[in-house]
Amino acid sequence: MKQNGAHQQGRKYLVVVADDFGRTSSVTCAVAEAHDRGILKAASLMAGGDAFSEAVRVAHTRKGLSVGLHVTLCDGRAVLPPSRIPGLADRDGFFEKNPSLAWVHYMKPGLLSQIVEEVDAQFSSLERAGIRPTHVDGHHHIHMHPLIFEVVCRMAWQRGVRWIRLTKESLSMVIRFRSEERGALPFAEWAVLGVLGLYNRRIARKYGMRSPYYLYGLSGMGGIDEEYLLRMLKHMRSPLSELFTHPDEGTVQGRKEREALTSIRVRTLMESRGITPVGYGGLYGEDTSPSCEERW
Repeated sequence: MKQNGAHQQGRKYLVVVADDFGRTSSVTCAVAEAHDRGILKAASLMAGGDAFSEAVRVAHTRKGLSVGLHVTLCDGRAVLPPSRIPGLADRDGFFEKNPSLAWVHYMKPGLLSQIVEEVDAQFSSLERAGIRPTHVDGHHHIHMHPLIFEVVCRMAWQRGVRWIRLTKESLSMVIRFRSEERGALPFAEWAVLGVLGLYNRRIARKYGMRSPYYLYGLSGMGGIDEEYLLRMLKHMRSPLSELFTHPDEGTVQGRKEREALTSIRVRTLMESRGITPVGYGGLYGEDTSPSCEERW
């Protein structure tokens, strides 16, 4: 890690992100609370979310919150009218709800041009709302799809976005941090996303995109709480890592995640271990080049 302003050698930096920003009012409220009272420094915004306008207002009144695009091509609503993307959305404008079916569906030929149009429209929605995205990732990891990842990288690069989530974990992290309620699913995700991660890493390099050294939150989805964060922070070794979460005032699990993000115990442990929570906006220099170099 380069020493640049607040970035000091010897310290660790944890990018703390909330996904699904703008999906509902309850998610948006939880994101605001976790940022105002906790360690949350970034949020990934759903351009087609029911609470998109509310999330935009929250973002504009919180300059310390880095906002990126949460590319949505499943389990959500499209930005474009259905007539423009008949292969992606139903007549009511909704994508396939089941992520697994959506992944298979997007392997069909002839859909790429519609995917390009919709992803471009999602980026443009943020820009029209006055938000310059600092990063990009995907709802249900859809951006990792082999036919979608390069589309996302290219459009992100054209807009000056330099940080993308490579959704992959080491096997040791899956074993240590997986949510018991998810059974063997974390191992299946590790296998599939691990292979895609190797493939997509080359594409990211091609476009000059960067990702943090390590990612936390994948195998722990559905079980992230205060204890999870305390264990994770003790495990953290790398200079730069990302933790992605799903705070939501409308669900039991979502409230647990918001409570974890605002936990005094979590904040105290981070301080004692020299870990600084940051958003992706803090990883750009004045010339918009990342001031924190990623290592593959």
